[in-house]
Amino acid sequence: RALELAAAGGHNLLLGGAPGTGKTMLARRLPGILPRLPPDEALEITRIHSVSGLLPPERPLVSAPPFRAPHHTASVSAIVGGGPTPRPGEASLAHHGVLFLDELAEFPRNALEALRQPLEDGAIAIARVGGKIVFPARFQLVASMNLCPCGARGDPAAECSCSAARLAAYRDKLSRALLDRFDLVVTMPRPRARELEAGPGEGSAAVRERVTVARERGRGEPLRRAQEANELLLRAVERLPLSARGRARVARVARTAALLAGADQVGAEHVAEAISYRSPTELGTP
Repeated sequence: RALELAAAGGHNLLLGGAPGTGKTMLARRLPGILPRLPPDEALEITRIHSVSGLLPPERPLVSAPPFRAPHHTASVSAIVGGGPTPRPGEASLAHHGVLFLDELAEFPRNALEALRQPLEDGAIAIARVGGKIVFPARFQLVASMNLCPCGARGDPAAECSCSAARLAAYRDKLSRALLDRFDLVVTMPRPRARELEAGPGEGSAAVRERVTVARERGRGEPLRRAQEANELLLRAVERLPLSARGRARVARVARTAALLAGADQVGAEHVAEAISYRSPTELGTP
């Protein structure tokens, strides 16, 4: 459900949980439910990949949203761009697509903090003595991580061996400002035996159809929030508490839920679902 919401609204998504719960597998399935690119976005992405020397001769036009997954040892320049002769980084190569950061807490903190500005502005400005270059970087950030260094936190079948100091150091790798930029945060439970033995779930084609319809509806008149939805959002700001950015992101996710449901307005049930995807206490932020 969170993946469908992320695809329909272009929301940033963080999957947390114990190893082996399917976080990486789910994230890598996201491109399969994304709609095809409109011609103008396809041309824009093709230019970026061509400049970077990544456009294969047999595919002169990038027609599908890019999916970039750099390793956690990637440098700041590799992720946001730069170098002696400035070149686009992974964030720009993921323009109008998905930037997937597996094992988020293992990335250098300065590289993660460098993503905060492009997540808001949709562009990266590289300044050098000879001038300034602006690379487009309007991407969707998807990440996965364990809830502690040993990976047992949040798993009822295992006991976490991390000390308080080690856990605090692990959390300090992710600033509250960065976590606040994730619209959807999901703690992945360990699947039960009967769930692993179950048959195939819903195919990607059906989900992609719903996502495409929701995006088309989203280009029309903006949906209004019902009075009950406004009251629930007001209470959430006071009690969670939500930051101003957090409130805006909850409102965006609620709108996406209403678009997927085919509703005429954003109801209290849509706001309640959006609130349920805020960061859990294990990550140390509301």
